Amino acid sequence: MMKTKKILTLLLIICMVSALSIMTACSNTKKQTEDLSTKLNSKLDAYKTDLQDSASTMNTNANIKSYLTSWAESKGISYTTDSAGNVIMTVKAGKDYKSAAPTVILCPYDKNQFSNYINPIAMALYTVKNNENTGKLTVIFTQEAGHDFSGVKSLSSKYFTDDSNVFCLNGGQKGLFALKSGASSTYTFTEAVDHKTPSYTKAYKITITGLPGGQPDSKISKVVNPITKLESLLASLKSSSIGYELASFNGGNDSTLYAKSASITIVVDADKETSFKDKMDSQTQKFNEKNKDDLPGAKYSYKAVAMPSSVLTTESCSKFVSFMYTLFDGVYHGSNNSDNNNDETMAINSIGTIRTTDTSIVINSVAYSLDKATLSEIDSGNKTLCSLSDVSYKKTGSIDLWTGKSNSAFAKAVSDAYDKYTSQALTYTDSVTSSSASFIKQKNKKCNIMCITVNDNVVKDCTGTLVTFLQNSNSTSK
Repeated sequence: MMKTKKILTLLLIICMVSALSIMTACSNTKKQTEDLSTKLNSKLDAYKTDLQDSASTMNTNANIKSYLTSWAESKGISYTTDSAGNVIMTVKAGKDYKSAAPTVILCPYDKNQFSNYINPIAMALYTVKNNENTGKLTVIFTQEAGHDFSGVKSLSSKYFTDDSNVFCLNGGQKGLFALKSGASSTYTFTEAVDHKTPSYTKAYKITITGLPGGQPDSKISKVVNPITKLESLLASLKSSSIGYELASFNGGNDSTLYAKSASITIVVDADKETSFKDKMDSQTQKFNEKNKDDLPGAKYSYKAVAMPSSVLTTESCSKFVSFMYTLFDGVYHGSNNSDNNNDETMAINSIGTIRTTDTSIVINSVAYSLDKATLSEIDSGNKTLCSLSDVSYKKTGSIDLWTGKSNSAFAKAVSDAYDKYTSQALTYTDSVTSSSASFIKQKNKKCNIMCITVNDNVVKDCTGTLVTFLQNSNSTSK
């Protein structure tokens, strides 16, 4: 009887110790997460604020590169640069993480969309400075000119070993963790045009400026494209019987980005000038009022200008307006609800630039698709449209579809880190926009890869998840 009591007492003590250990572990885990959250909240905001305050000087890639290298020097972080403008920062593994797989973070930078990259840059800077002495970490800031991946393409494969865990960061309107990113095609359309002396006598320049730009993504249906907005105006003037002649049409800086501005110069029939001004007053006021909160920098305006020396012939202008009307811009395949996460074949097409010259009008666009067959369909559709419209067609570039490993230990480890930091389950969402993952896979298809698109709403959760993943990496296997 006495022996039985001793056994029961011993079991009770063991249970109490075990329970206390579990409670202590849970308490330590909770405290670790709370400490990380507190630290992250203050320091990440400081990084973002400094980047935002420096935005006016980030008007060249050389200046952005200088900012990054100066930052690394001031923080005592080892770095190198290469001929493509990439900045490679490295942190050695801590003593308790010698066996952890190396982690590589790719973060783009680009003068053409600096504001779009503030969140991923801040996330990468925070992680490389505050990785809590974890596994070997390499953070590579890759130079871009538009979403062209020029820096990534030039990287040596030595950074991507078989056991590397690679995170490809990007900026965008929709924050997400992705194990799949879209294939892409870029196009150039060229219409030969003829000019003549203006028949009308009142010239006006109409502009839309101050839009945020950035990369086309699943929220394209909610984005104002100033190029298509002004094209619609030309069609509307015609339907309103307001005679005009087109002198010039210019907008956008890169085929892979949303246009931040666009302008047209037209010559209006003097007999219809009052009707034209009434129409423009109504349209500009409506646009500016509607967008003053969501797009505070945007402005739609018009003003009288000096007469141009020439305008497009009636035939060239009609041909151009008809072509632009049929050239697709928006969600090509999938739900028009931009919050839809489940359409595996969603595809988009975005008109990015337009330029008029003495002999032609040149238009550039980009298409992204999560399905190869749909992208091929867009290629064929654009080519056929050009053939029917007597417009020159050229496919200028392409990027392969990328698909990661949804059932890998790596994907599970990231999900666990997200759950630990946010107390929520992670849902992986496909990125219709192409990513650098496609090029990393070409360098080493054996390494683990994941894409993270970061915006204001998710940057803290994404950063906390990444740091938590690094903290857990000594127990993570491939």
